[in-house]
Amino acid sequence: MFGPWTPLISLVAALLALLLVKRWVTNSLAELSWRWAGDQDLALVLYFVIVLPGVAIHELSHWLMAKGLGVRVSKLSLGPRRRGRAKRVSLGSVRVGKVDPVRASLIGLAPLFGGTIAILLIGYLVLDVAQVVEFMAGRGMGGFFEALGELLRVPDSWLWLYLIFAISNAMLPSDSDMESVRPVLIFLALLAAAILVVGGLPSIPPDVVQWVNTVAGYLATAFGLTLVVDLMFMIVIVLLLWGTRWLQDG
Repeated sequence: MFGPWTPLISLVAALLALLLVKRWVTNSLAELSWRWAGDQDLALVLYFVIVLPGVAIHELSHWLMAKGLGVRVSKLSLGPRRRGRAKRVSLGSVRVGKVDPVRASLIGLAPLFGGTIAILLIGYLVLDVAQVVEFMAGRGMGGFFEALGELLRVPDSWLWLYLIFAISNAMLPSDSDMESVRPVLIFLALLAAAILVVGGLPSIPPDVVQWVNTVAGYLATAFGLTLVVDLMFMIVIVLLLWGTRWLQDG
């Protein structure tokens, strides 16, 4: 439909959908945890336990990227806490030394890279996602349910699906991560706009297009698998929320 850039367009669409799903899942799990625990701090601990594998990969990705870029790392911590006067929730943190904007942005984006790699490894080595994608291709909802059936036939499937769910809902950069990423993204957007204004749309070599599409295809596959798994857990969360609200609110 979109010519040679179809994988890249699919990636952008999947990422935007993942952002919306992540926001819904976070808010819904927070409400569910609060309703079950009845205490704000205890609810935070419960929510932390649910997404712990993803939080661990999130913070470890920051740590590994900082180490790989030669940036000093003083502390890595896991655990829920509220910070500042606004009581902003933090599930983990990594303290790094002062660094230039480019390396700071790479460290900020590291959880997205680390989470995507983890999901791809689970998808291809455990869940055989290539077969799942084949079931879904061009078969509509029938193919979607066939794909779910294939996922559920894998030994210990619920454990692997839970890991994907936990990783996907913790791998997107946090607000504090985006503080370092945002200036670099704005600079790159302005630079691209200036190039377009001065020289028009540049000619992109076919090899570059192919490389970008290959990378985008893998990322779109990871995010697509994540959305499928998230949808399964969203149904469970909706049922739990409905039942809990019915019992508590009458």
